[in-house]
Amino acid sequence: MSYLDVEGEYVRGKVLPDFQWASFAEPTEATPLKKPINECSIALVVTAGAYLAESQTRFDTRNPLGDDSYRIIPSNTPSEQISLSHPGYDTRRALNDLDTVFPFQLLGRMQENGTIGAVAPRHFSFMGYIPRTERLLWNNAPQVARMLRDDGVDLAILVPS
Repeated sequence: MSYLDVEGEYVRGKVLPDFQWASFAEPTEATPLKKPINECSIALVVTAGAYLAESQTRFDTRNPLGDDSYRIIPSNTPSEQISLSHPGYDTRRALNDLDTVFPFQLLGRMQENGTIGAVAPRHFSFMGYIPRTERLLWNNAPQVARMLRDDGVDLAILVPS
């Protein structure tokens, strides 16, 4: 039995009897970069449950249906202002090395040494546990995609937690 089968059985048994993994008949079409990576503006889209503790609400980790909202994290945010709320992993340990789930500091170093062109002005954080994906897929993800496009992002790196 695969990990996905085990997780699916857990969600069906504890939360949603009719739970099924979201899937698509065709994979997303690949879009090649139009310029070298050292000229690209790069943003992160993470499922770490990252949020700004002083100005944003935590993700709702107690809702059995998850929390399909997102938080915008400006790229110049000091790491000590970022908190994590997620039911699927030990956020206290991840905060000791935030780059393990939200590698924005690493991205900054890559910009400094010329590996990438620029860090985008903002990154986007979701919570990874969302068994009902309809609103995420049809509302929130397209909103984030539009903001990434508006920011001139060439490449969004998806970081699962």
